[in-house]
Amino acid sequence: MSFTFTRRVLRGALALAVTVATTVLGGTVAHAAVPRLALTALSFEHTTVDVTEQYAANKLTWTVTNTDPDAQSIHGTVTMRMRSTVTGALVGHDWIAHYRFQETCCGDAAYEAGTPQESTYSYHLPVRRYSDATTATWEVTKITIVAGDITKNVSGTQLASFGHSFTAQTLIDASGPTVDHIGLHPSRRPYLYVADNPATVHYDFTVQDHQSGFWKGTIRLAGPAGQSVTTPFTWERDQYSTGFRCGRVSSGERDGTYMACSIGVTLPSGAAPGNWRLAKLVLRNNAGGTTTYTNPTAPSITATSNSAVQASGFLITPNPVDNWRGTVMAELTMSVTGAVKGLSAVHVDFDGSCQQWGVPTAKADGRIAVPVMVPQQTENCEVSGIAVVDGAGNLALYGDTYGAPDPALVITRVPSTEPPVATGATLDPPSMTVSEVNDRSVKLTVQADVKVAPIDGLGVSVYAADGSVVYQSFGGISQAVDGTVTTWLYLGWQNLGPGTYQVGFRLTDAARKSSSWNMPDRADSQTLPGGPLVLTLTAD
Repeated sequence: MSFTFTRRVLRGALALAVTVATTVLGGTVAHAAVPRLALTALSFEHTTVDVTEQYAANKLTWTVTNTDPDAQSIHGTVTMRMRSTVTGALVGHDWIAHYRFQETCCGDAAYEAGTPQESTYSYHLPVRRYSDATTATWEVTKITIVAGDITKNVSGTQLASFGHSFTAQTLIDASGPTVDHIGLHPSRRPYLYVADNPATVHYDFTVQDHQSGFWKGTIRLAGPAGQSVTTPFTWERDQYSTGFRCGRVSSGERDGTYMACSIGVTLPSGAAPGNWRLAKLVLRNNAGGTTTYTNPTAPSITATSNSAVQASGFLITPNPVDNWRGTVMAELTMSVTGAVKGLSAVHVDFDGSCQQWGVPTAKADGRIAVPVMVPQQTENCEVSGIAVVDGAGNLALYGDTYGAPDPALVITRVPSTEPPVATGATLDPPSMTVSEVNDRSVKLTVQADVKVAPIDGLGVSVYAADGSVVYQSFGGISQAVDGTVTTWLYLGWQNLGPGTYQVGFRLTDAARKSSSWNMPDRADSQTLPGGPLVLTLTAD
């Protein structure tokens, strides 16, 4: 799209003036003119730069003005391009420098001097060493000036009265860019669901051009019935960093000598189902050199609208699963219709740690069954994708992975609603002399019910006769098949004297539920069946 502006060069300066008038009751009331923004100076330091021996930069200096006496700041961009002396056309990626009043450290351009009403900036333009001839022309193609909500664009013939260009002596780049391995991003099955909405697939590759650098390109996918999609692409500067982005990838070197790209190609809604291949990849460098890859080695995409083969009646059994104490197996079943030459594959993907565990089989009732492994204590797994492929290559897709209809399948864990329950506890030994405390530990065994969630934590407190805590410990624990949990109390370093000591404990299970027993310092403590658990220490 192009726009045509009426431009006027006035005394070497460019100014935009707006006069506003309003008619009131037959009379005219004049309002204050809108502040004017202007470019008043622009020049390169050198009219000719030779980069045939080494890299060089040419300093650009410019001055902008604002007639608003109350303005506090001003900013904008300067866009520079190379022009071919062979074709006369602008060629190569643009070079954009951002400038801002009083910004000297972190922007592209440097603030030199001045006020928001008149300020000067500079930028050292790196000059490319390669073009399509021994000379090329560099020029400023556009300047934006922004103050508040007012923007001034200076371009085209408006720049003619300024020193907006220079000539570069260059080396000749007679070749085009090259590309390495082409893959899908992210690494995925090459399936795409296209029905009422468009769908996008991303191709990953790296472009190299160690002379003039990569500029732009196109990707063409060819599908059934003569359909095709062509997508142009280039690299751009990241909006919030100094990096550079080609598609979805932020990497590479400025000017495209080495640029990683991840380019999205969108198939329109209603695209023909079947195989879509990468038919052509065209790459162009900053000197205009072009490389065309026809039918490059790259993954093809199978598109579907689920019109040929369909799956329905999705079901997971058992669900919920009891995987509190170990990994368990479940089964995803479905009915498949429209398949030609049977089924060649069924692929199931999950959000979570569940996995398809084996190949699908046909059950007696004709339903297709896919084994699923549910790891121990996994709380839930959502089915994110199902791909059903028949023997003729027809495809049906379901789930967010493919942007396809949701099968609405979530594997959940059997809920645990009760906290641990202790039914008794013993100490071994229940008594010892004070001197023995330093030489042996006391074994604590707690008998507990086997609930849905296993006990996996045990905290112990030992209380003196006055209720003070003389010993505490907490750690992970395993509950035995018979429900018991066991730990050892090491009391030697406590310097305990003769007397009786009550032992209390807190049980925690894998569902993060807990219960306290015989702990007088906790309001939620319960009385252990069989009464207090007491350790007796006697004098030697």
